[in-house]
Amino acid sequence: MMSSFIELLASRAIYTRAKDDEAELTRLYTLLQQGEWTQENFLHRQMRRHLKHGHSKVNNQFIVRPDKYHTEIVDGQLVVVIKIAAKYGQPIRLVTTTNGKSVDPSGKNIRIIVKDNVTEIHYAFKKPLGRPRGTEVIAVDKGYTEAFVDSDGDEYGIGFGKVMTEYSDKTSKTNKSRNRLYALEQKHREAGGRTAKADHIKTNNLGTKKINARRSKAQNRIRNMVLQAVHSVVDKVGVVVSEDLSRPIAKRRPWKKCNRRMSAWARGTLAEALESITQQRKARHALVNAAYTLQMDSNTHLLEGKREADKFYCANGDVLQADFNAALNLLHRYSDQEITLYTPHREVRRVLLARSSGATERQGA
Repeated sequence: MMSSFIELLASRAIYTRAKDDEAELTRLYTLLQQGEWTQENFLHRQMRRHLKHGHSKVNNQFIVRPDKYHTEIVDGQLVVVIKIAAKYGQPIRLVTTTNGKSVDPSGKNIRIIVKDNVTEIHYAFKKPLGRPRGTEVIAVDKGYTEAFVDSDGDEYGIGFGKVMTEYSDKTSKTNKSRNRLYALEQKHREAGGRTAKADHIKTNNLGTKKINARRSKAQNRIRNMVLQAVHSVVDKVGVVVSEDLSRPIAKRRPWKKCNRRMSAWARGTLAEALESITQQRKARHALVNAAYTLQMDSNTHLLEGKREADKFYCANGDVLQADFNAALNLLHRYSDQEITLYTPHREVRRVLLARSSGATERQGA
């Protein structure tokens, strides 16, 4: 689809050319608005002038505009026919594996990708609404053993942490062995006269095919688990409250193993799934400021109580699951008028300490 800026530039050129001929002016404007500017040489020249081509270093894919291809059904299969200049040969015909009844990219930009001797056709389409959503307002906090814990105490994506731990531990073990092999390969190469041995190690022991396959498998498992978890959340809610999951985790003294596992943890997948599925199912995803929600007592919403591992010990003696306690605090933060999403964490701390002081003075009175 053309941008409004490009349409504006073309419209100015049309007016300059045909301002004294109202019929010609109307005809050119109509062709432009209906996207049929390729039928008029003048409009085609203007669009080629202003519609700049992008640059890409990728050599296995290209994009085709809607006016440069058409589709047809041949022997029950959908065929995409890409037009090319006659001097370059015959049109490119891509026979797909679908019958075209439910899938047809006509009218959309398509991306042709060639990899591993397979040609893929990608195009954008609007997702259907899907199953109905709920009506509640709940908050969710990210977990590790599970994907989410909500403010009702329900857990979603159980086993999430197990998948992450297995993948990260195995990857760490493999990388340590590869480092030793890499050092051995460099030793043989630097020694001189043993380059064949070094080449053998590099070819047979330092490849990435299995590593990439393992990563892809783990990512697919994580993604499926997260998508199912988010769908289960939206089944009962109209508004989902969460912290900004796209931000990096800040720790002064990160535990190495935890840091390694967290780096493998697909935080981006969690954030993307929440955003896309709530939009698809007409729910709302509200981001709130998560500063100190892990250290707050969900009964009083003040900086009191103590967290130890996955337990939170409240000031009144209650013991809550730590992520559940955080989810309750996130839900309270959703209606907090004094702490917004962009309030600096130092200001959040000042506000919470002021509230604690006020609560202490009221108790003393």
